[in-house]
Amino acid sequence: MKIWLNRLPSAFPRVVDSFRRAGFDPIAIPCLQSRALDVSLDPAIVDFDRFSDVVVTSPESARLLIDAITSRWAQWPITQRLWAVGSGTADILGEEVKGVKTASDPGSASLIQVMRSVIRAESRLLIVTGRGSGRQFEQLNRTLSYPVSYLELFELMTGLDSEIRTLDDIVAVVHGSTVLVQAFMKVASENELNVMQYTHFVTSADATAQLPSGCRYHQINSPTPDAVRLAMQGEESVKD
Repeated sequence: MKIWLNRLPSAFPRVVDSFRRAGFDPIAIPCLQSRALDVSLDPAIVDFDRFSDVVVTSPESARLLIDAITSRWAQWPITQRLWAVGSGTADILGEEVKGVKTASDPGSASLIQVMRSVIRAESRLLIVTGRGSGRQFEQLNRTLSYPVSYLELFELMTGLDSEIRTLDDIVAVVHGSTVLVQAFMKVASENELNVMQYTHFVTSADATAQLPSGCRYHQINSPTPDAVRLAMQGEESVKD
């Protein structure tokens, strides 16, 4: 089964390898390209040790955070809890920091549930993410005396970094996030691609809402080979 992996470039080649080992024929075609932002003087970097809990939302965020912290700090704050959304993000952080915390299930919703039982009113929470992302963690403001802070390390630009001819014979698209679905739809329109010919695997109701009416899809918990294979055992949904 030939599938289009619509993820950020930083997720490759790890994600490609995992799908290939699971028996799929994956094609890595990101619809978004990332550009690092200059955060050297950002208060969140300068006063990084004031945060009791730091949540890193993606592999891209993890790599850029490591670069930003190691260039300014001699070591990571030893009393700080570091949280990762997804095993890929945790693996990257684990190369630099010990004891990175994750949820048993992938995705930010699962991590938020775990954090609700751990953080306290006095906790200071920093979300490390891309520009305009990670706002779902504001749910935790109901627990905190201080509102969630954000460190935005990169911005995303829509663009197809691949030859259109590589899209032949693709039967499904696995989207990594709502933003990536939006980028896919823009790229498809610009390149006159028929999005209705694919089965779409999306990770949330918000992502599903980006699909056009009549589109075939599966909603999954995370964009992993296991989740895709499990969804394929059931019937496809059709967008209203």
